[in-house]
Amino acid sequence: MRLISLSWSHRAADSSAREALAGVPAERVLAELKARGVLEAVVLSTCNRFELYAAGAVGAAPDPASLLGALEDLAGAPVAAAAEAREDLDAVSHLFAVASGLDSLVVGETEILGQVKTGYALARGAGMTGKRLNVLFQRALFVGKKVRTETGIAGGSSSVPSVAVQLAESIFGRLEGKSALILGAGAMAELAAKHLIARGVGRLAVANRTWERAYALAARFSGEAVRWEAFSDELSRADVVIASTGAPSAVVTRAMVAEASRRRGGRSLFLIDIAMPRDVEESAHGLDGVFLYRLEDLEQIVAKSLASRAESMAAARMIVEAKAAEFDAWAKSLATGRELSLRHSERPRR
Repeated sequence: MRLISLSWSHRAADSSAREALAGVPAERVLAELKARGVLEAVVLSTCNRFELYAAGAVGAAPDPASLLGALEDLAGAPVAAAAEAREDLDAVSHLFAVASGLDSLVVGETEILGQVKTGYALARGAGMTGKRLNVLFQRALFVGKKVRTETGIAGGSSSVPSVAVQLAESIFGRLEGKSALILGAGAMAELAAKHLIARGVGRLAVANRTWERAYALAARFSGEAVRWEAFSDELSRADVVIASTGAPSAVVTRAMVAEASRRRGGRSLFLIDIAMPRDVEESAHGLDGVFLYRLEDLEQIVAKSLASRAESMAAARMIVEAKAAEFDAWAKSLATGRELSLRHSERPRR
């Protein structure tokens, strides 16, 4: 087996390349690769990363250059230079580390495990996984759960939304009595709502392109649903805005923010953009009384929690490396016709 992974993440990638790739639906990537003759591939796309895993028998697997060419055609941008390419054992170790939360902006965050599962399910449903990637991704899910069960890596702030709310609280001192607006109604938006309510926010409003989803999320937290076409009016009332939509381009423009600032009578407006591609135009940050924080700005908060979890991270890394070596030995055994067995209690379905 030859396994290739290509990665653009918050850790090493040019954010413009990551943003361009984030605008390409995973379904479209899989369809394009299938049309180009790639037999096995999984796409992992989140607010912090875009990754592609491709596998095949030695001599039949696609090379990194052809995969990068396909992705550049889809993204319509030069993304190859920012990619981190890995093969075989290195690619396995990386995937296991990703599933374990070791490579996340917020180390130990729990959302990534579900995102890995979603990416794998999408590829499997599209007929883009065979024995190799099926076992690899089922194994990655197992390793991610094992790390969280046996180490303390998930302690402290464990998601991007939780850190975003922590940032909002540090700005205001406390959130009691403050008004918050969430743009989006997906998993990240739901987590943001949960943490805002837990911190005592006084008023919570939710806007989403699909009214029913906005209403459902707002109702879950006793908030108010806002029609998408009216959310710009809500900017003048909110103290903090957390943007987490799946839009392909910015939904909050400088002009919207400028008008909201004029109507706020001098009150500061804090925008926290945790979307990728970005939801808020960068130029909004230059307006008086407007403060824009992005994913990159959350890293300072994250760094503080890392120091206290060094021991747990080391233990997690040991599990990842040991399980990656086990999988690598199994994968190599396929070529010999004498397939090794993974331990029965940990053997995934194929």
